[in-house]
Amino acid sequence: DEDSAVCEWFYDHKPLADTKYVNGKSFKSYHLDLPIMAALHRLASQLLSDLYDPNYFYLFDKRAFYTTKALNMAIPGGPKFEPLHRDVDEGDEDWNEFNDISKLIIRRQIRSEYKVAFPHLYNNRPRDVFIATYRYPQTMYVKSDDPDLPAFYFDPLLNPIVSKTSKTRADVRAKHKEADGEDGEEENEEDGFGDGYDDAFRMPERFAPMLEEEPLYSEMTAAGIGLYWAPA
Repeated sequence: DEDSAVCEWFYDHKPLADTKYVNGKSFKSYHLDLPIMAALHRLASQLLSDLYDPNYFYLFDKRAFYTTKALNMAIPGGPKFEPLHRDVDEGDEDWNEFNDISKLIIRRQIRSEYKVAFPHLYNNRPRDVFIATYRYPQTMYVKSDDPDLPAFYFDPLLNPIVSKTSKTRADVRAKHKEADGEDGEEENEEDGFGDGYDDAFRMPERFAPMLEEEPLYSEMTAAGIGLYWAPA
């Protein structure tokens, strides 16, 4: 049974208290094996998000919210906070873009997203700001909803296979021969290639890939990949 790793203690008040997986009844540390973590992750899948691409949360994560609070502003559609710095420098009251020669003058209106993404460029006095990651590598992981699928398979979202009518090399070679006539055949014979120089390459019958006898995946491989992409 797929729930056999957790079914005996899942509803206990203090599960795994007297086992090797936790340090004791304080539960300060724990070390669970792969079957237990896979079962818990599968049972909690209804509560987890299906978004695994961190670029989806650009300027809408904790670091961006920390910056908006430090700058006393809010991202459109985001939460609003109390200002972090309430002090105002009295020496800056008469300071503007016309009496400072080193100030960068931007005539058009600056969007709030620009100030949060580049706080040291578009703000006068950035303090306690966080520089967010501009771009993460593209994520190609697709969560599988079918438990019967193997660990490695071709997902149609990432590997679309379109049926096309392709001509074989023999048909192309025959077409070229008809177009060239006898002169083309003589040129091929003079070059020493013969009629079968462009035939499909065939591997020897005893050829085999490396590690052919080793299994590609086990019954826990798909669960391990799912745990790798689980939210921290």
